[in-house]
Amino acid sequence: MSRGEPKVLAVPRSAPRQQARTLVLRPLLPGNQRASIPALLSERALARQREESTRRVYFDTEDRALAARGLALWITGEGGDTLAILESVRASEGLIADRSEWRVPIARPTPDLAAFSDSEARAFLDGLGSERLVAIGEGQIARSELTLGWPQRNHPQALLTVVFEQGVLAFQGAQLPIARLQLQARRGADRALLELTQALRSSLAFGLEFPFAPLPLQRGARDGGPAALKAPAVVLDPKATVGQAFASIGRACLVHWLANEALVRAFGDIEAVHQLRVGLRRLRSAFSLFRAVLPEAEGIRLGGELRWLLSAVAPLRDRDVLVDEILAPLLEAEVLPRELRALAQALADQRAALLERVRAALDEPRCADLALDVFLGFELGRLWKKAREPERELLQAPIQPFAREVLRHRFRKAKKKGRNFDELDAAGRHALRIAIKKLRYGVEFFASLWPGEQPRQFARRLAKVQDLLGRLNDLAVAEHQLRALLAQTRKAERSIELALASGAVLGWHARTLSKDLARAGDLWQSLRARTPFWAD
Repeated sequence: MSRGEPKVLAVPRSAPRQQARTLVLRPLLPGNQRASIPALLSERALARQREESTRRVYFDTEDRALAARGLALWITGEGGDTLAILESVRASEGLIADRSEWRVPIARPTPDLAAFSDSEARAFLDGLGSERLVAIGEGQIARSELTLGWPQRNHPQALLTVVFEQGVLAFQGAQLPIARLQLQARRGADRALLELTQALRSSLAFGLEFPFAPLPLQRGARDGGPAALKAPAVVLDPKATVGQAFASIGRACLVHWLANEALVRAFGDIEAVHQLRVGLRRLRSAFSLFRAVLPEAEGIRLGGELRWLLSAVAPLRDRDVLVDEILAPLLEAEVLPRELRALAQALADQRAALLERVRAALDEPRCADLALDVFLGFELGRLWKKAREPERELLQAPIQPFAREVLRHRFRKAKKKGRNFDELDAAGRHALRIAIKKLRYGVEFFASLWPGEQPRQFARRLAKVQDLLGRLNDLAVAEHQLRALLAQTRKAERSIELALASGAVLGWHARTLSKDLARAGDLWQSLRARTPFWAD
């Protein structure tokens, strides 16, 4: 380990492929302090590669075909040093991704896809022609790179590269800041990256970044932006232990959360907000399902932090449901058009402020620390640092008997809450919906442990009952929001418009309440009478 100034290595100007396992971090330091990041790592540095600031011009097709394939393409440099760089990022399980980079010298400041002759690059670019490429953005990016040696027990020393990039990307008339820290393992196991991440926490504030190209580059002129990520499928090995299964489920939930957090931060898209809340809820449910193997204090702490973050996201999602699912049918039917347009505008004015509150919560160090605690907790086993012997024994037990018992317990609780469905009041129906949602998440997490379609069919039936009960709850929440909006409206004429529109909205949807309730009851009674797939 060198304590002096690390030697400088020449950066290869052209190479067939550079490949590494990569974890991307998002520094939380103010912009004027980020330049000090390389100095924090100098103690372990073996070598410092060239520091440079270059102009990049990013290319893709009009329909963002490269971004859809997990690729980014840019040109950097000038004159005889001009390079076309192709980057591929492929996530495996979790947030550590397989990253490949190809650099080829070019004579003109326009990319030629045929110049990437490596067979793997050609496979990624199959079917794409250079004539379809257009410039989609440009930026001035400062880049510094350190090579670190990292000791590994019983293995050769890991060779890690730390790449820090910061700058500004000009895209569709907006100036978007970029700052990211890539930890790349060119030799050694993922654990070296994880240990480096843990070591950095003592001297650097950062969050986890979803490991793909800068999100603005994925925003297409035609489709308005990258699609929100729905819950990734969880595929468990039936021979896995409880601890291994818990980690796989936790990784999937964390990816779901962080992918959509990045979209909410960049674009504020409605579906991304929805999926962000779902991802957080699924992670909280996973901690609840695996409560038996978590130290009690750790489970309470993480559950409380997730509840805090969910409370920041909920008002924005509730407003989006009110506008897009409850108000939209009346706007299409042109019922009280003037009054409903006034209500829609008032709610649109609210959304900007609610979105900024969500973004502020996502930018808090508290949020970044929560994600890091979950990530390193699963990957380095830190969740079980204070585990007792019974918890440690259960972690090594086979997953299927554990899953069967968890699902049996969840189903029994839901059946108890919905025993007299027709007599339930609004609070009782809400409690049943929550119990069904927790059971459904458990079924989705554990479905791959049982063959056939029965687990997925059971989950779909649960989802249908949950949706019907959710519509009743959404209307109750909408009524609360509309009352709050009216209470805040001081102008008499506007207050009358909003009151008329609010009454029309609630009355419109009240027509179908009894039908939804009856249908939910029938579906639930049919479902609770079934022999569940885990009991076979």
